[in-house]
Amino acid sequence: MEMPRRALILGESAMALDLEQAYKRLGFETRVGAARIAEEFRPGIIVTSGDAEDTIGDVEAAAERTGAVVAPNVAACRHTADRMAVRKQANEELGLPTLDYEFAQTPQEMQDAIERIGYPCVVKAPTSNDGEGFSLVHSSADLADAWREADRGVGQGAVVERFIDFDFEVTILAARSIDPETGQLATWFCEPIGTRHREGKLVEAWQPAPLPEGAMDNARSIAARITGALASCGIFSVEMFVSGEDVYFSQVTPRPSRDGLVTLVTQRVNQFDLQARATQELPIDSTLVSPGAVRFLPGRWPSQGALAAALAVEETTVRTFGDGTLVLATADSAGEARQRTDEAVREINRIDGKPDTPPTMEN
Repeated sequence: MEMPRRALILGESAMALDLEQAYKRLGFETRVGAARIAEEFRPGIIVTSGDAEDTIGDVEAAAERTGAVVAPNVAACRHTADRMAVRKQANEELGLPTLDYEFAQTPQEMQDAIERIGYPCVVKAPTSNDGEGFSLVHSSADLADAWREADRGVGQGAVVERFIDFDFEVTILAARSIDPETGQLATWFCEPIGTRHREGKLVEAWQPAPLPEGAMDNARSIAARITGALASCGIFSVEMFVSGEDVYFSQVTPRPSRDGLVTLVTQRVNQFDLQARATQELPIDSTLVSPGAVRFLPGRWPSQGALAAALAVEETTVRTFGDGTLVLATADSAGEARQRTDEAVREINRIDGKPDTPPTMEN
């Protein structure tokens, strides 16, 4: 019997709302909220956005009570929420190249791991949430703060990872769905997305990222193998470090990500619509229609004057997005698009003041 065309999107963030619109465009009746409303709404599919307060157990229980499917599936959600489980699978089961890493359950274990891996190194929370719990450790003076950031006082421990001076970070969006020509599960790759972080927080993304041919082959191979092992339809955001033609796996998210927000202006079908299509096992179109870039301005909402000045920059758009603002631009190249987002941000700062300066009266 065909499941009801109702989609429950878990969460309340801007990502959840964009996912809701993607399912609406496929003809679904939708609701955005918590897993507890599933019995009332009776969805055919429960879609996780990554920001919901529901635990994986809550989602699984709601699916069992209503007969709904979960996207991505419960196993993929549970597995990718555990940074160490994913890293072990990638390195020990799939043989993917990763940076040296160790898991520490106490401050002393973290210190011992750092002594083995060496300074500088990176200390992360075992679960990933857009840079939270991230520290770059240069010396023993940083250890106490790094442990506090990663463990958060809840006994979750920390992951210690070797630091390398990589060329850049890259994200591959890989969509898993049914190929209409073969009737078999297949993987489509979006053009690589370059990313830049500051203190673990994403500040900029651009597409396409210029990868050497060997690095491109390695990146796609890594993305195909890790997403294949997760055995779920949908879109996956696979983060990697690139050094020359060497590519190192970092982590994978089984849903749209902040890195992929650049696809709002670069691709014929953005990451949210790709997720909706893939979870329904529909044909995928990963075509890039224009190079582009996005800058993230957390906690900032431009004034009318700043908005006008930013939008005056050629092929640039500004969009409020949950906890702040996105500045997006397209151009003939990703480099030129990045220049346009830089120019738009300068215009916002010129009129509204930089984040660390008082706002003007226009605000």
